[in-house]
Amino acid sequence: MTSRKPFLALAVLAALSTGAAFAATVPAAGDAPRPAKLDKNGDGMIDRSEAAADPTLATQFDTLDTNKDGKLSRDERPHHRGGGRGEWMARLDTNKDGRINREEAKADPKFAARFDQMDVNKDGFVDGADRALRMQQHRDAWFAKADTDKDGKLSKAEFDAASQ
Repeated sequence: MTSRKPFLALAVLAALSTGAAFAATVPAAGDAPRPAKLDKNGDGMIDRSEAAADPTLATQFDTLDTNKDGKLSRDERPHHRGGGRGEWMARLDTNKDGRINREEAKADPKFAARFDQMDVNKDGFVDGADRALRMQQHRDAWFAKADTDKDGKLSKAEFDAASQ
């Protein structure tokens, strides 16, 4: 069982590294929706064990499960309650240049209030580059915290401790 942890961690880090490349893309109309991929038993619902395959969904599961039946119905999933990130960004991006400027952000007061925080590279736009930079900062912070002896490498013990 312990031999699976390094492989799992490597897979997570690889997914985080490549995730930024796909963050700004919107799926084509013919692509299978993400919830269908999570719904392993094909019942149209996503239970807690199925949600575990998506770390973000897993952490939000209890909040999203409004009827507390232990399953996320179509209406409880974020995708069906106003769109996923791609749809949300497309709605704000009125000039369709692939990024949100301060003026466009005003259409969503909550987003406008966080604009400076979201514009990580301080170029006046929120776009895929900011998301990639934010993800890199999170990875770097996780690594720095996990690297307790500050040697620039993670020992098995450091990794195991950080993964729990």
